[in-house]
Amino acid sequence: MSENTDKTNQKNMQVDPRMMQAMYGMMPEEDEIDLLEYWHVIWKKRKLILGASFMAAVLAAGISLMMPNIYRAEALLAPVGGEESKGGLSSVLGGLGGIASLAGVSLGGGGSVEQNIAVLKSREFIWGFVKDEKLMPILFEDDWDSEAKLWLAEDEEDQPSLWDAWRLLIEDEMLNINLDKDSGLVHLSVDWEDPELAASWVKKLVHRVNTYLREQAIQQSKRKLQYLNDELSKTKIAENRQALFELISTEQKQAMLANTQQDFAFRVIDPAVEPDKKIKPKRSIIAIVSAFVVGFLAVVFVFIQEGLRKRKEEDVVDE
Repeated sequence: MSENTDKTNQKNMQVDPRMMQAMYGMMPEEDEIDLLEYWHVIWKKRKLILGASFMAAVLAAGISLMMPNIYRAEALLAPVGGEESKGGLSSVLGGLGGIASLAGVSLGGGGSVEQNIAVLKSREFIWGFVKDEKLMPILFEDDWDSEAKLWLAEDEEDQPSLWDAWRLLIEDEMLNINLDKDSGLVHLSVDWEDPELAASWVKKLVHRVNTYLREQAIQQSKRKLQYLNDELSKTKIAENRQALFELISTEQKQAMLANTQQDFAFRVIDPAVEPDKKIKPKRSIIAIVSAFVVGFLAVVFVFIQEGLRKRKEEDVVDE
């Protein structure tokens, strides 16, 4: 009796292997069958998948051929403003910094490189450059009637604006200004369809920002000199008058440097030249990526189609 009971207990303790595989998600045979089934589905629909990939590559290549070639003209610049401009005046400033601060006058030279780059990207500077160089019809050629010299859109609200030009240059990164933190050098580049125009714009931008910042420094020096001369006329104390005379002399020398220093903010190390190779579009990459993406979507479509077919067959069997 006890022997029969032990056999019964041992039998009950045995676990069905299929149940264990179901509990732990281990069904290698079914997984192998599913993978093999997937491969059969892909192989059966290989013409559709390869055809869709090929057509996508051809279509992407055709579209990319319609896209204009974009060239990048670049100049390498060394910052001149900030500490370097102040260095030229170090011998004449002497100990006048404290006296100048007491008088409410700053003796600093050009701004920092970050400030000068910010000026290059500013709306006022970009708008002035676009207007003076008459770039609107060039930047928005598709919206411009070159024969009538008019915008195609009659309503002014639909015509390109200076805001659109600034967004194209700065936000769309047609104009790139990058500061190398390690070397302190600045890379200024313009991307455009015409390589000659791109190089010309880079040169003009460098010249313009130097002129713009130099003129600002000259105007600032004039205001300082006016202030110092006014203070001099009011002051009767000999020591204060002597200090003001020295400040005026220093400011005049600084104004003289600003007037004579052509490369006021940036010195050109490697000037922009007309590029001989395009940077985009990369047509081969566009075609390859398009083929892979459409091929993947075609595989997904085939799997969905096969799944729906099986579902319909199961419904028919159940009925």
